[in-house]
Amino acid sequence: MSNGDVAAAPLRRSIARVLHRIGRRGASLAFAGLLCLAIAASLAFTPAGQRATPAYAMLASIAPLTVWALAWCTIGALCLVQMFLRSDRIAFAAATALLLTYGLMHLVSTFTGDDPRGWVGGAVWLALGGWIALIATWPEAVTVDRLPGDGTEDGAPVVIVADDAGIIQSWNPQASSLFGWTTDEAVGRPLTILMPPRFREQHTTGLARVRSSGRSDLAGRIFPLVGLRRDGSEFAIALTVNAWHSDDGITYTGVIRAVGGRGVRAD
Repeated sequence: MSNGDVAAAPLRRSIARVLHRIGRRGASLAFAGLLCLAIAASLAFTPAGQRATPAYAMLASIAPLTVWALAWCTIGALCLVQMFLRSDRIAFAAATALLLTYGLMHLVSTFTGDDPRGWVGGAVWLALGGWIALIATWPEAVTVDRLPGDGTEDGAPVVIVADDAGIIQSWNPQASSLFGWTTDEAVGRPLTILMPPRFREQHTTGLARVRSSGRSDLAGRIFPLVGLRRDGSEFAIALTVNAWHSDDGITYTGVIRAVGGRGVRAD
């Protein structure tokens, strides 16, 4: 490995941590925020000759270009801030509303004759607004690499959903098969029933830290851990966690695969 690769390694790790932290929704907000700031700059520093073009004249007939620039700049800054926060609904809603409004105004200008080619810009802005709206309603994807010897039926992964207090909200049939708890028995119980007692305090402390800070650096990473079945037997597992942030708090989705044998009963 060259000196350049060694020097760049910390930067790559930092970038990877940031990408895991913000997820796909955050990356989309980053794109929307930078786009809004670019539009704001184009409106604030429009050359005098360009202000006379139909598109800019149409915008100026509704509100001064400086007002449009301020609106785009404000929403761009909001997107860049909320990409790191638990709740991002306001930024998504504001960006979508402004993009769709912009698109509709350009379309209307075609029919009124103010801008004969306004339909082109209108189609582009409406498409961008639709894309942002789609991302806003699309939850973070949960992915996990396939692992050998997972110990579940047909290699299907165990999927468990829990709230920010670590209380199980739902799980799939593979979870019942692997851990020995039925759905009715497991839902409403803490996640600590699935881990040996020696790990429970650390787990509870970690959840409290995430609730306090609103940040979780676990998304997308695979963790080698020890699971606990209902009969008391321990076994090796690989866990991938994803966190969904909303106004109601954080919802965790864990994808679990058993690794190796079926384990032995703990004394």
